[in-house]
Amino acid sequence: MRTPATLALLFLAALLGSLPYLAAPSQASQQILSAPPYSSSNTARAAAYNVGLFVGLAAMATALIYIAMRYKRLFNAFMAVVWFLVITGVFWAYAVEYYSCGLLPDVIAEALLYAPYVVAPALIYAIFKRKWDAVIAVFSALAGAMAVWMLPRITVMALLAALPVYDLVMVYWGLLGKIIRRIKERPPPNPHGPPSREPPLLGLMAKVDDVSVGSGDFFAYAMALTYVGIKYSALGPLASLGAIALGLCLIYAGFRLTVRLLLKRHGYAPALPIPIALIMPLLLL
Repeated sequence: MRTPATLALLFLAALLGSLPYLAAPSQASQQILSAPPYSSSNTARAAAYNVGLFVGLAAMATALIYIAMRYKRLFNAFMAVVWFLVITGVFWAYAVEYYSCGLLPDVIAEALLYAPYVVAPALIYAIFKRKWDAVIAVFSALAGAMAVWMLPRITVMALLAALPVYDLVMVYWGLLGKIIRRIKERPPPNPHGPPSREPPLLGLMAKVDDVSVGSGDFFAYAMALTYVGIKYSALGPLASLGAIALGLCLIYAGFRLTVRLLLKRHGYAPALPIPIALIMPLLLL
């Protein structure tokens, strides 16, 4: 994926996430979608529980990936199941949310509920054959926008504060860094070709120009931009779109700083701390 396409994708994901609040704010403000076992209470205590649960599950998934990488078939099966659940969840959540807000007719909403059974296998095949890297970015971003509908506002903000710290720790001192180093130590498929700057993890990362970006990064970027779009939707469509555009510029600036300051020095870098730090004032205003 090229950088302009990636920025357009993130903007579109945030727009799709904000659209129900622009078109039907009263219906959208009601929490139609739930995400058990996460708490739906909009309190600090519930946010702490939700963040702890999210980070714990993410760490568990990373540990499973670290183990499964030793066994190619097990790893492929694990990633196929994960992506089937993500793709299905995205289709269902958008169908329910948009239908509840009166943005979809019955026929299209029902079609979206059945579409994953046809679409998901083809998309998963494309991921494993590395024919369409954009699938990872698209559905990770859509899932990030979807999470803003499903989680209480305090939890979303707490996650956006906690995920950069988690990303930093896991990349430099945790299992994610070990996974990346293990991949980098493998011999290149073409010994006579130029070495890649950072090898992508199959099913977990998508190329943006010559840099590999994790699915969790797309998730967090889209979550932050959607939160911004929804927050400023009360001021009207132009304010919401302008806030998303400003947030996108801040995230892009942070991403470029990450590449220049951290990626060149270490060969790999957490992609959340600097971009989320730059957009945080917009989230808090």
